[in-house]
Amino acid sequence: MYLACRLRLVTTLSATLEFYDFTLLIFLASAISNNFFPSASSMGNIMPVLIVFFAGYIARFVGGFIYSHFGDRYGRKPYYMNSMVLMSLSTLGIALLPGFDTLGDLAPILLFCLRVLQGASLGGEIPGSVVYASEFSQNNRRGLVTGLIIFGVTFGNILASGVVWLIHQQFGEAAVNDWAWRLPFAAGSMIGLLSLWLRYKLTETPVFESLQQKPKTVVPIITLIKHYRLQLAQGVSLAAVPAVTVSVLFFMPRYLKEYAPQPFSWASISFFLFSALAISCFIFAVISDWTGRIPMIRLGAVLMTLVAPISIYFFSQGSIPTALAFIPLVISLAMVNGVYEASMVELFPTDARFSGVAFSHNLAFCLFGGATPLALEWLCSHGWLLAPGILPAVASFILLALSFNWRDRYQDQLAEV
Repeated sequence: MYLACRLRLVTTLSATLEFYDFTLLIFLASAISNNFFPSASSMGNIMPVLIVFFAGYIARFVGGFIYSHFGDRYGRKPYYMNSMVLMSLSTLGIALLPGFDTLGDLAPILLFCLRVLQGASLGGEIPGSVVYASEFSQNNRRGLVTGLIIFGVTFGNILASGVVWLIHQQFGEAAVNDWAWRLPFAAGSMIGLLSLWLRYKLTETPVFESLQQKPKTVVPIITLIKHYRLQLAQGVSLAAVPAVTVSVLFFMPRYLKEYAPQPFSWASISFFLFSALAISCFIFAVISDWTGRIPMIRLGAVLMTLVAPISIYFFSQGSIPTALAFIPLVISLAMVNGVYEASMVELFPTDARFSGVAFSHNLAFCLFGGATPLALEWLCSHGWLLAPGILPAVASFILLALSFNWRDRYQDQLAEV
C-alpha cells in the first residue's frame, strides 16, 4: 500500500512539474518575444515564439524515441530519472539566459536549443511515467493511476497560468516583460529536484523484470512498425484529440486579444476550465476501470465532433457566458483525455510498450499539438474564426472512425498483452 501511494504521488507530482515547465513559454510568449525577438519581422514578433514552442514538440518525438528505445531494452526506472534532470536543467537555462540586447542573434538560438532539450525530456517523461505506473498497478486500477498522471499534467497547466497571473499582479506588465518572467522558470527548475528525490527509491517494474529471462527486442520500434501498424495508428489518433484541443485552449488568450475581443480576463476563465478538465479527466479515468475504455472514447469523440464548432461559435459571438460555451467542450475532451494513456498502454506488448506509447503520444503532439497554434494563427488571420472548433472536431471524427473493431483490453494482464 505504501509503495502504491508513493508511486502515485511521484508520478502525479512529476507530471505537474514537467508540464508546468514546458507550458510556461506559451503563457509568457509576449515577454519572451520582447526579450529574444525584439525586431518584428513581417510575421510579427509573436510568430517566432510560436515556432520555438513548436520546436519543443518536434523534440518530444525525438526524445521520446531515444528514451523509449533504451527504456524497453534496459528498464524503465533509469530513463524515468534522467528525464527530470534534463527538464530541470534546461528550464533553469531559460531562466538564466541573457536576452537579445546582451547576446544578439545568439540569444534566440540558445533559447531554441534549450526549448529542444525541454521537449526531449518531456518526450520521455510522460510516456515513461504512464508505462511505469501502469506496470505497477492492478488490472482494475490502470485507469486510476494514469488518470492521476493526466490530472497532474492538466494541473501543471493550471499552475503555470496561475503563476504567470500572480507575477503580473505582483510586479506589473513592465517588470514581467523586463525581468520577472524569469522567476517562474527558475522556480520550476528548483522544484524539479524535489521530484527527482522522490523518484530515487523507486524500483524497476515487475512486468519489465519478468522479461529478463526472455530474448529482448533489438529495435522495439521496428517490431511495432512490422506487426502493430494498426495499433500505432490508433495510438496516434487517441493522442491527437487532446493534443489539438489543449493547444486550442492555449491559443485562447491570443484569440481573445486579436480575433474575438471579450470584456473579461482569460486568466480567471482558464483557471476554471482547466480545473474542471483536470477533475473530469480523473473521474472518467476511474469510471473506465469499470466500463472499459472504448465506450468512453467513442462517446467523447462523438460529443467533441458535435460541440467543438458550436462552442467556439458562441464564444466568438459573446452571446452566452464563456463558461457555458466551453463546458461541453471540456467534458467531451475529458472523456478522451482521461482514458487515452491507459488505452495506449494496453495496445502494445511489454517488450515494445514504452516505444509504442512514446511514438503514438509524441508523434500526435508533434504533428498536431505543436502545429495547432501556428495553424490557428494563420487561419484566424485569414478570417477562419471557427478554426479553434473545427480542428478538434476533425481529430475526434478520425478517432471515432478508427475506434471500430478496436479490442478493449482494460481487464487484461499487461504481461500477457
